Amino acid sequence: MTEILLQSALAVSKSKQLIDEVAQIRQKCAADHNDEIGPSNTTTATSSSSGKPIIECPDCFEKLLEAVRSRYLNSTDHEWFSSRRAFLQELDTMCADAKEYQLDPRAIDDRIQEERSRWYAENVRSSLLRLMVGDPAGREAVFEKLEDPPSDFSGLARDIAGILRKGLASPEAVREFEGGGGGGGGGGDIPARLLAAQQPLKQLEVLREAFFAANRSGADGARYGAVPKHHQKYFDMLKDHRSMEHVVERVLEERQAATGAREQTSRLRERLDELRRARAAHELQKSRKLKNRESFEQKIPDELYDLPPCAVCGQMPSTRDFLCCPICTILVRRNVQDHPTVYCSPECEHKGHTRHTKSHTCASGGECIQLVQDEDHPMGEDGLDTGSEIYFCNECMDSIKLPTVWCSIRCADTNFLRHRGAVHLHTRKRADRDRLDHYAADSETGYHTKDIAANVTPFSAAVKAWEDQTMVRLQN
Repeated sequence: MTEILLQSALAVSKSKQLIDEVAQIRQKCAADHNDEIGPSNTTTATSSSSGKPIIECPDCFEKLLEAVRSRYLNSTDHEWFSSRRAFLQELDTMCADAKEYQLDPRAIDDRIQEERSRWYAENVRSSLLRLMVGDPAGREAVFEKLEDPPSDFSGLARDIAGILRKGLASPEAVREFEGGGGGGGGGGDIPARLLAAQQPLKQLEVLREAFFAANRSGADGARYGAVPKHHQKYFDMLKDHRSMEHVVERVLEERQAATGAREQTSRLRERLDELRRARAAHELQKSRKLKNRESFEQKIPDELYDLPPCAVCGQMPSTRDFLCCPICTILVRRNVQDHPTVYCSPECEHKGHTRHTKSHTCASGGECIQLVQDEDHPMGEDGLDTGSEIYFCNECMDSIKLPTVWCSIRCADTNFLRHRGAVHLHTRKRADRDRLDHYAADSETGYHTKDIAANVTPFSAAVKAWEDQTMVRLQN
């Protein structure tokens, strides 16, 4: 509880300093540029009812955003946001986007307020949850507000103060907690007084006056400003260096023992679990909708964004205008090679393409059917395609990660058994005859696969698979 008070007061103090700094920037901008910048009550305001919007002055607008960024990312004090790294990273990105005029700077104010409200709700939930057991019917609305970032931060603080009114704090202390002043003989705002009291003894005196002292003469048998007898044991806990959280815990334990409120606490916790599950289901539904929407949006795959230099001139190609080898692009997607072969211009592609295609020669080598013709079996009479489409070896692509291609399916069928023995079986270190159904052909050609199409992938099918995965059209 004390931590919430201190952090709230520190946040108010720092925010006032930031507002003053922003006002100085705006005034200096108006003086230096012979124009009037209207007043504003927000840190990143861009315009007002009169005067030139500061967003139209790039230098001063950047100074304003840097002041906001420095307030949160360069703070040397332990503040409410210090441990919330994800929020600080997001805020840093938002400030950078605003400097580039990619984000409305008012969104920064909204995001800070949202995160601070969430921090407040989380801390109140953990510190004051058990204070809510006394009157659940009248406090359920406050309880549910803690499950989401409150839209009305001040209203939530007043609701929590109402809970404290029926707890340990006196009405005067509650008014101080709300910033109303007066009470316990000390007067003023409790968070601000705690922040100003640097020494532990002075902070203890602030807590005594606010939460333990009698608020009027004769109250509870004690004189004005003195600690009543039934409050003394709790105040003694603070004097023994126990925290306010421990004091509240003790008060509630004794109250629960007298009223049997533990059962109510259990029901409230169950209600909290239900709300959490409902929120988790809602977030899951939103996530699924977002994924479904993104699946229809065109995305640039990583291998076409993180490009290597041009294969001919060595210059870095533009990600918006370049040419690439489609075979290499498919091999990169299948993790066979690290980078595609790209050209920065049609001229470089014309110069380098012919030389590059030699790296994708037929895996049959000297036994390629384009070099060795069988007079007894002319090309194409067995029904196999002898066209210009190349074929990838499935096992080499999927398991061995070798860029094995054949010039045609007929060439693959003729030389697959030799390739399998030299590459597949050698790599696997064992014969795997269950995967192939062999039959005798003749003494010269040996064995053939029963269905060569099951062991290879045509180039057109590989291109279609690449396009389905990346949602990008691969033109060749």
